Amino acid sequence: MEGDSVSLQTNTKLLAEDLITWTFGLSEIHIAQIIKEAGIFSTYDGPDGRFRDRLKLDHQTGSLTITNTRTTHSGLYQVTISGRKEKTYRFNVTVSGVFADSDAVKSVSVLEGDSVSLQTNTELQTENLITWTFGPSETRIAEINKETGRFSTYDVLDGRFRDRLKVDHQTGSLNITNTRTTDSGLYQIILIRSRKSTYRFNVTVYSESNLRLNICCQSS
Repeated sequence: MEGDSVSLQTNTKLLAEDLITWTFGLSEIHIAQIIKEAGIFSTYDGPDGRFRDRLKLDHQTGSLTITNTRTTHSGLYQVTISGRKEKTYRFNVTVSGVFADSDAVKSVSVLEGDSVSLQTNTELQTENLITWTFGPSETRIAEINKETGRFSTYDVLDGRFRDRLKVDHQTGSLNITNTRTTDSGLYQIILIRSRKSTYRFNVTVYSESNLRLNICCQSS
């Protein structure tokens, strides 16, 4: 979703002689480069500046993180690792927009072990009451009563969320840390103030093997 960060993982450790190049789009625009031996770690803004101040390189793995994403960041990303042998991995990234209405269901994908943030894109008022639920049975997993200053998370459903849920006290957004495949499913937030609004997120947590098979990450 717009505003979130996405990390494109190489799942490797760089060697001294490795040269890494990240490209974007079908025209393969260079957006980042690592020359390990020379200690060069560079990111580029792109011809229209869309990546300005948004790209971060992991100096140990060559993985690329895009922060504060926009829909214009959707597309094909490719990393080529040249060293003792050449490897190429491809990622098809889709960044969805913020909620246009409360009936929309936003799809969110994350790699197992990473964190995911479900954004309300609003600022809580004093009288707000917020409830987060999970699954078709709408099991309550978090609650905010802004007026009383109560911010609660619950270890329901066999304790699968224990110590991994955080709610933003300003926006009511929900953050799930150290995600697992069992966290996949439908999340719903209900905001009650002068009127009731409901937003839904369909979250998919991929294991590393599934990510490579299903999310267009291929080695050549």
